[in-house]
Amino acid sequence: MLCAMRSSALVLACLVGLSAPRSTHAQTVADIAARGACSTAGVEAISLQLAEAQMCLRPGAFVAFAPHAGISLSSSRVHPFLQATARDALHRAAARIDLTVNSAFRTVADQYVLYHSGGCGLAATPGNSNHQSGRALDIGNYTAARSILESEGCAWLGSSDPVHFDCPGSDQRPDSVLSFQTLWNVNNPGDTIAEDGRYGPMTEARLGRTPAGGFAMGACGCEPGCDGNTVVGADCSRADCAAGDVCSETGGAHCETPTCPATGTTTTCASPTEVRTCTDGAESVTACADDRMCFGGECLAGPCDGVSGTVCADANTLVTCAAGAVDMTMTCPAGCVGGAGVARCATEIPDAGPAPDAGMPTDAFVPEDAFVAPPSVGRVIGGCGCRTEGSPTTALWWLLAAVCLRRRVR
Repeated sequence: MLCAMRSSALVLACLVGLSAPRSTHAQTVADIAARGACSTAGVEAISLQLAEAQMCLRPGAFVAFAPHAGISLSSSRVHPFLQATARDALHRAAARIDLTVNSAFRTVADQYVLYHSGGCGLAATPGNSNHQSGRALDIGNYTAARSILESEGCAWLGSSDPVHFDCPGSDQRPDSVLSFQTLWNVNNPGDTIAEDGRYGPMTEARLGRTPAGGFAMGACGCEPGCDGNTVVGADCSRADCAAGDVCSETGGAHCETPTCPATGTTTTCASPTEVRTCTDGAESVTACADDRMCFGGECLAGPCDGVSGTVCADANTLVTCAAGAVDMTMTCPAGCVGGAGVARCATEIPDAGPAPDAGMPTDAFVPEDAFVAPPSVGRVIGGCGCRTEGSPTTALWWLLAAVCLRRRVR
């Protein structure tokens, strides 16, 4: 199998601005060929599935060449895909002359219809056309464009097929066959064929029976997401997260620092003297100046520095500020939340155990020692001492900070 079996041809259609509604009519590829017309009309859906499978098989090497300035497609049935080297040559030529592309990449289903219809005298047998390689182009204005295309490395086939140019690239015809073989096996697990890239009687028989409106499941593409700490892309690419980071699927699979949200910018205190900044999942830590400490995600001289109202002094301490000084502190059992000036205690205590009533509203009970008189020495200045996480001696912590201030003033 090429890749996981989770995507559809509609994904590929979106890449190039096409729409590929699937027919519900039970026509097969052989039915389309039996019309006898030299046209691929009717196999658009199955061809988009096959093109998608080939793009998965050669990610980055088999690519879309349109929309692009200077290039127009003569029909909505032209599949705008080439090998990357052929695309580059075409784009260089299009910068010098406007080009009309009548045909580019053809899937093995396209080639089956053109060959078996009997209406196209020059159609090669399926599996043998360079159009299936993603390096051949049929150009509508070939006379004017010939010299320019040749100067960019695209070989003119000659007067026997004057519209045809083979641009730089390798022989990828087996990939077109392999893409079909894989797609068939994904959708027919009880009737599988060899996935060898060879077009033989077994492959041709299944191709003829293939629904022209496409299979229920595609053969290419992975569901983007996380595989442990590895980011998996839609093209099945894999990228391991750096040590300490984790893979998150919030906002699209990506690596992020565990303590940081996937999107946006937030600041919190990494320690009493450090500010943690999270930007779209990436973390950075900045140390506060010697005379400052972290309060509410900012380096301040004290929790009330520039604050009127309430502020979180730390994760579990709410401070009420008045005239730039601490007026009151309150321990928040469920945590302190909100920005400077409008901070508050969280409304519920997290469960402390398995009992259903392990939590209770914060305002249902407030310990007597939760409210502490403001220090008598004026504003509290940080930068000295530390506070043990979860310590009930909040008042003592502020007192120590005040003592530090007085020491510095001396």
